[in-house]
Amino acid sequence: MAPSLLPDRYVFAGPEAAAAADRAIATVREAEGLSLILPVEVAAEFGAPSGPIMRQITLNVTSALDGIGLTAAVADALTREGIACNVVAGLNHDHVFVPEEDADRALSALEALSRDAGEPTAIRPATEADNAEIAAILMPVFRAGDTYTVDPDISEADALAYWTGGERQVFVAERDGRVLGTYYLVRNQKGGGSHVANAGFATHSDARGKGLARAMLAHAEDAARQTGFRAMQFNFVVASNTRAVTTWERAGYVTAGRLPEAFRHPEHGYVDALVMMKRL
Repeated sequence: MAPSLLPDRYVFAGPEAAAAADRAIATVREAEGLSLILPVEVAAEFGAPSGPIMRQITLNVTSALDGIGLTAAVADALTREGIACNVVAGLNHDHVFVPEEDADRALSALEALSRDAGEPTAIRPATEADNAEIAAILMPVFRAGDTYTVDPDISEADALAYWTGGERQVFVAERDGRVLGTYYLVRNQKGGGSHVANAGFATHSDARGKGLARAMLAHAEDAARQTGFRAMQFNFVVASNTRAVTTWERAGYVTAGRLPEAFRHPEHGYVDALVMMKRL
């Protein structure tokens, strides 16, 4: 995307500054009157509000007006950093307006998003040769004790047995030849419930927030469909794991049930667990 942070400072103004329309960088006609994005000094001339002050980040990639996904990816990256954003689409580029105090962090987040977008993810079935790298992903996750119902003091051998045992199909996700994620796919129940899939996901700390979980989820759904599953169900999503909950919701999963205080979180105490499901 080659994002660039421009030096000027802006405010969003209303009809009181309508006479400055020819000096605005963008205007929108709304039912309430004209809205304008004005340089701070121009807004001051016309008695417009002095804040919040915004900075402009231009995405220097040509963005088609009928393109899909860029705005969502930008908003998601900034949301993960707790940064508000307002996106204005021009004919050639998208322009992101963020609070002045967050501008440098926003630029860093979008630069990281741009770099990560260029890293292809290869997802393949796991082999025994991947065990060490899978364990390196699983052990910190299990030790933290804040997402899985697994004893934090589990041994590496038992962790691998838990992840790869039974009927589970196990996959790994690679970037630049390095295993950075893993997931398993298995039927959620036997007999009359065997048409619904279940899956578990784990991502290396170096790859979190970089779209790897979403890539593995999409792959898992495709694999489930090809296997004949008609739905995917997550039986125990810890409600405080907001990153996972948001990822699943954005992929179309709905909360089918809530288990009050079913999980004892090491920091938050007793928190709810969610049953989430999606038809495939």
